[in-house]
Amino acid sequence: MNARILVSVLLLLAAPLARAAAVHVGPVEAELIAERDALVAGQSNWLALRLKPDPQWHVYWRNPGDSGIPTKLEWHLPHGISAGDIVWPYPQIQRLGDLANYGYGEETLHLVPLDVAAGVHGQQTLRATAKWLVCKDVCIPGSTELELTMPVAANATPDARWQAAFARTRAAVPTAEPDWPAQFMIKDKTLSLSVAAAPLRNASSIRFFPYASDLVNHARPQRIAIEGERLRLSQAISSYYVDAPPTVDGVLVVDDDRHQSHAYEISARAGSVAVVDESPADGSAVLAATPTAATDRSQTSLSLLPVLLLALLGGLVLNLMPCVFPVLSLKALSLTRAGREGQRAQSLAYSAGVILSCVGAAAAILALQRAGQAVGWGFQLQSPMFVGLLGYLLFALGLSLSGVATFGTSLMNVGQGLTEKKGLSGAFFTGVLAVVVASPCTAPFMGTALGYAVTQPPLLALTVFAVLGLGLALPFLVIGFVPGAARLLPRPGAWMERFKQLMAFPLYLSVVWLLWVLARQLDAGAAAQLMVGLVLIAFILWLWSAHGLIASLSKLAASALVVALLLTLPKPDTTAAAAVTDRALRSEAWSTQRVAELRGEGRTVFVDFTADWCLSCKVNERVALRSSRVEQAFRDDDVAVLVGDWTRADPAITAELARFKRNGVPLYLVYVHGGEPKVLPQLLTPDLVVDALH
Repeated sequence: MNARILVSVLLLLAAPLARAAAVHVGPVEAELIAERDALVAGQSNWLALRLKPDPQWHVYWRNPGDSGIPTKLEWHLPHGISAGDIVWPYPQIQRLGDLANYGYGEETLHLVPLDVAAGVHGQQTLRATAKWLVCKDVCIPGSTELELTMPVAANATPDARWQAAFARTRAAVPTAEPDWPAQFMIKDKTLSLSVAAAPLRNASSIRFFPYASDLVNHARPQRIAIEGERLRLSQAISSYYVDAPPTVDGVLVVDDDRHQSHAYEISARAGSVAVVDESPADGSAVLAATPTAATDRSQTSLSLLPVLLLALLGGLVLNLMPCVFPVLSLKALSLTRAGREGQRAQSLAYSAGVILSCVGAAAAILALQRAGQAVGWGFQLQSPMFVGLLGYLLFALGLSLSGVATFGTSLMNVGQGLTEKKGLSGAFFTGVLAVVVASPCTAPFMGTALGYAVTQPPLLALTVFAVLGLGLALPFLVIGFVPGAARLLPRPGAWMERFKQLMAFPLYLSVVWLLWVLARQLDAGAAAQLMVGLVLIAFILWLWSAHGLIASLSKLAASALVVALLLTLPKPDTTAAAAVTDRALRSEAWSTQRVAELRGEGRTVFVDFTADWCLSCKVNERVALRSSRVEQAFRDDDVAVLVGDWTRADPAITAELARFKRNGVPLYLVYVHGGEPKVLPQLLTPDLVVDALH
């Protein structure tokens, strides 16, 4: 047997290893497959994530449209092998009520190029984590670990099992057409495209899928006119559109006169484009010249200024939130002991802590979103471990304020014997603490600003969050740098010690609230586990405050107990069902399908996006939504109340919040008699809710 025959036999024996069994995760079948029976170094190797949704279900394209999350692959590959990005075939329109999404309702291959370095040989196991969102009348996030073992050989042949599927998918992958003249214009709330190319002459139908999710209103029809080889396409822009991009990129799908589809990737630059009239008098497309997008862009760019103003006002209002006020009031009183220069230095240090923490939180949110996670403001409170840590922190600070222990004195900066260095350090970390305890709150004006921020480039998004921090720090900057404001503070005296002790009780109440949140997220056992940790904190602080000969031994024992304290933190329970907000009103769980059904019946729909850890949400429920007047109005008008509970992470709710340019809860929507949604303010009154129903 010569070497060539031996290699062939080995490849034949190894070929079955390239077959990985498909797995079923809910309504989706997932599998990792290869185009050929072996990997070849130095040549193009193609793998694919094969997703097959059940009938009437669909997964999403790179731009999901009105809602949804694109499919994502995270690779874990051997040394010398690297994977490229997903190469997407063009999608289909998936309609759900008045929403238009882009995705795949049938078996689809998500192609991925694979590079194999020279010197790699033998059997190689390729592993990947696949994540997707699959939707029907409900949306279910799915993920699974996949692997495929393949040999590396000098030659490879197409795998007959998948050869046709790969060829079919490649035919649906858009071809780049850099030579096609293409221009766009945005004017009068309309995007217009002009493309000139020979394949357009015989087109029977045309569809355009933009890469940007916030450019057009996906549910509105595309108005099309063809003159020879030139296409003109107009579509209403999205209500979330902010600024004209430098180019409009996307996929043009052209059906020829034989009803065969061809996809082309286009990139249009700003220019003068004739708009396709929405309702021509003679039934044909009417063209009318309009100004260029360049003139329109200068107007929309000014929208950043009101967004920054909203962020500043939102941060300012955060100072009055119940979790934040005890910390900040003590910080303000501590400034009464400082001289003029000390007040300025401490106000700057505090502001630095606040602004840097806000920017850090923004960076974490943006990084997680770009990694495929559906997160927003307050997302950390969806983690039971974070809820537990925050409860421990507030309880320890409360004990410190009560005088039980001296822990946290420098952090709160209320001690008298601190050096200047410790004073500035205390001011800085009080700013950090203020942002941490403010995370459950979404103040008025914040929602619009934060929703805008997370749709912008990173630098612009971080700027909005920095201005939010500036608003939170603004009262202390005023105290530090406006002489008259500093004189408004009360004079220091013995009353300050009593006031400090009084401020411990709001912190204790915050701990009770966090225990309730934890019980809602997991169960009563988790809340009891956290209470054991609170007892340990009290014991640790008691040991730490020891003096004399036993001080060192006590501190050693306290340090050991810190480990036990960490073990009492509740762990996430991925199998637990999401909590449902208690209500006196009869309500249903929110879904886009249910909203569409109720709107189709002509009913008025009130949608409440809330979370158990959202203090603003709870205040609105008590003050407005559970008031007898609102409940009676809901009954009289036969209002359907839908609750979107975001206590635990829910990608479908996150996507809907993003659709309304919000990055956190609360969000309140009213569809009067099935009409277009009204967005209510973040602080409700009974009159405001009742008036919105008409």
